[in-house]
Order: sequence, then structure tokens, then C-alpha cells
Amino acid sequence: MKTIGKNMKNNKIESATIKDIYEMQAQNQMIMLSRGMYGKERLNILPIDDVQLCSYHIQLLMSEVGEVLDADKRWKNFRNEKYDKEAKVEEIADCFIVLLNIAMFSGIDSKQLDDMICSKIKKVKERIKKDSERA
Repeated sequence: MKTIGKNMKNNKIESATIKDIYEMQAQNQMIMLSRGMYGKERLNILPIDDVQLCSYHIQLLMSEVGEVLDADKRWKNFRNEKYDKEAKVEEIADCFIVLLNIAMFSGIDSKQLDDMICSKIKKVKERIKKDSERA
């Protein structure tokens, strides 16, 4: 997958691939793992297939998705106008980060994840094209 944010400029990432983003998050996770911050023995390799850490991050994802919904309550009913776009963007970013952690703790590396995302997007595109040709 091509660019999302990579070159550092004023401590801001300009463009990077999914692999770059995965690797940046893997560095964060390696610090946590090496310090025993998950209450486990100190691990020094990622990705790793760890059912407990994967489950933890899946549960965390549910919480983060709830925070996306909380930042934009317009879905709730016609009277609710709460919408905090900046908070919503931040919570969506949190969801992506947690999904990266789920991949890491499922033994999935950045190349596998990148390849599958591209493959799935291509399949969906083909399905949309096929469906639009029938209409």
C-alpha cells in the first residue's frame, strides 16, 4: 500500500506506508514489552502470537470504537447534534493503532497486513464494479 505518512518534518509525519506505521507502533510495543508493562515476562520479538495480548487489544478496540461513537452522536437520533470532529479523528486513529496491536499479537507482520489490505480493497473494487455493471 502506498503513502499514508512518512517523512518527519517538525515532529510530524508527512507520508508513510502501512508498513512504516506498523513498524513505528511495533517500536512502541517493544518498549512496553521490554519493560514488562503488560504484566508478562519481558518479550523481545514482534510479531508474536499471544492469545492473551490479542484478546486484551480486541477488548480495547471495543472501547475505542465506543469513543468514536461518543465523539459524534448524530447517529443516535434526530435531536442529538453532538459532533467533535477533532475528537472523532483522534479516536479513529486510536482504533487503527489498536488494530495494529491486534495484528502484532496475532503473529501477523507488516507485509502480511499490507498485502491483505490491498487484496481486500481490490476484491471490494471488483465486486463494486461487477454490481454496478448489473444495475
